[in-house]
Formats: sequence, structure tokens, C-alpha cells
Amino acid sequence: MSYTNVEVDEMYQQERIQKILQLLQNKGRLTKQEIMATFAISSDTARRDILQVCQSPKVIRTHGGIMLANPDQHVFDFFQREQLAQPEKKRMSHCVVEQLVEGGVYFFDVSTTLVLAAKEVNLPCSIYTHSLDVAFELATKEKVTVHLLGGVFDFANRFFYSPAEVALLNQVKFDQCFLGGASIEPEGVFFKEQTNANIKRQVIHQSRLVTLVAEHQKFSKQATYLGIYFPEIHQFITDQEMTIDEKNYFNETTKICR
Repeated sequence: MSYTNVEVDEMYQQERIQKILQLLQNKGRLTKQEIMATFAISSDTARRDILQVCQSPKVIRTHGGIMLANPDQHVFDFFQREQLAQPEKKRMSHCVVEQLVEGGVYFFDVSTTLVLAAKEVNLPCSIYTHSLDVAFELATKEKVTVHLLGGVFDFANRFFYSPAEVALLNQVKFDQCFLGGASIEPEGVFFKEQTNANIKRQVIHQSRLVTLVAEHQKFSKQATYLGIYFPEIHQFITDQEMTIDEKNYFNETTKICR
């Protein structure tokens, strides 16, 4: 069977439309320039794709791009998050690993991005974590001293929790902690579980430098338990540019890395 050029173009467009819709689910919004760069297409082709995507009631056109009409505020569990935005997470993980120094003492949160960072660590240091997956990756690193907090295992979110184990953190001073978040809202960084938020509070108190590691899509989520206040964040590692309103959440002294 042979196809005309028009039929072939339409097939390619449908493939792009599906991928654009997937990107929207991850990010909440896309600019025309992002679409052009992602698919290596012209401005006119991107405009036609945008018009096609906007036929869906779930997508609305904005000045310079598109966005979800009702961004999904559901916070995914660990296994769902693991499939999202892999290239962006790898770039973020590089930013984490670049900051580690020989002999340092660190805390790695339960985070799919920090699991990627754990795979890259290759220097003598001590890393504490309550994440089973982070500990598993670090356990293959002969140079790294791994400290895994114990307690009851949360299967969906892949971490351990015990009040006694959290209390033991009082005896440790971290050079830097790398913390994730379920949602970033005007009041601070929130988490699905009270137990997870409790761990963050204790780690922050014991850290000289606090680094938040979270994708931009966390600004469109909602979670229940407040774990991190913006004045406590020294550095924010993310995957794309923030809006002016989002930047205003943070202190002027907070370093933004993307």
C-alpha cells in the first residue's frame, strides 16, 4: 500500500499531537517555541498542530502556546512519577551530583530525580535517606557510605518511616539536603503524607544548606501536609522557567538552577 504526501503528513501530525498531549499532562502548558524545538518543525507547522490540539476540550490556547483547561491536581505515586519527564529529570540530577564534594554528608529525599542522581554518585561521601530506591542505587557504590532510615515501609511512595529513626537525625549535621515535594503552593512545599512532611522538618533543622529538587509541574499540584517553608530554601533545582508569580514565592537570595 502506498500513501500520498498529504496522508503521510497527516500521520506524522497525529503522532506529534499524541506526544504534545503527553507533554501537556506532564507540564501543564507549552509554548509554541517549545513545540517547534521538540519536534524540529517550522512555525507554521507548530501553529497547525496547536489548532489541532485545541480541538480537545481539555486544551485551551494561550498567548504564545497552549495549556490544560483544568490542570490535573492529582499527585502521582512513585511509580507513576518515574515515567514522567525523564530527560528533564536527568538534567536536574546532574545539577545535584555536581554539588557533591568528597567527604560531604548529605540527605537524599525520596524522589525519582534523586534516584537518578544516586546512580551517578562516584565519590567518597556519606548519604542518608529514607528512600528504598535511592539506597538500592547507592548500595552499588563502593565509595559511598549509605545510611538507610528504618521503620514501616510505604509501598506506594517507596519510603520508610519511624518516629524513633527520625529522632536519630538529631545526632547528624548535613552539609546539604536535597528534598523533593508533592506540590509547590503559595504557603510552601506540601506532601501527601504527614509522616513524610515530618521527616522533611527534621532534616531541614539539621542541614546547613537546603536544596529543593522539583519539576515545574509541581506548581499545578495540590497536597495536604506542609513540610518546607520558602525562607528555608537556599536553592531550587527545577526543569523550566517559572512565571513571575512563582518566582515571588521564593526569597530573592534563593538560587534557581535549571
